[in-house]
Amino acid sequence: MKDRNDVINNYVTDMHGVEKHILEAVERQLGEDTTSKYPEAVRVITSLKTTLQNHVRSLEQYNEKTNDGGVKEAVKEAVTSALGVAAGLYDQIRDTDQVSRMLRDDYTATSLAAISYHMLYTSALALKADELAQLALRNLKDLTPILVDISKAICVVVAAEMADQDKAIDASVGAQAVRATQEAWSHEQVEG
Repeated sequence: MKDRNDVINNYVTDMHGVEKHILEAVERQLGEDTTSKYPEAVRVITSLKTTLQNHVRSLEQYNEKTNDGGVKEAVKEAVTSALGVAAGLYDQIRDTDQVSRMLRDDYTATSLAAISYHMLYTSALALKADELAQLALRNLKDLTPILVDISKAICVVVAAEMADQDKAIDASVGAQAVRATQEAWSHEQVEG
């Protein structure tokens, strides 16, 4: 059986790799000229960027103070093993100028980070690593409102992109789409 510290360090390093990779893609997105055309997208991507920067920093700080920690040495291996699929996803972003696709991919990647925090939190509880459990739960709570914000922004951006391509399309349907799609996530629907 692996040493408890090895297990913890591996989990933290994997989580660091997940969020660092997403952060790099988000930074590229904010540098795209097309992104600046859609203020809702800029707002939510900027919020995601700030959150990811804070998470990466907090994971590094946690790992540096643990026995045999050291994110820097293991991060390359962790990114390769944890994000093979996500790497391909973000490489596709560079081939498109559709901001809605960027948001879609951000939602997917942020969902990966969120479910990874579920796993990290549970693992930390099982290993009696209370400080890590609290860090994981705090970071998860940071991501959940961003997922909601992305799901709202994408409706507005899709409608705006379509209107940009065809002036006969009514971009105001974005607001209607936000209301209807958010209703699908209502307490009544989820608990149903």
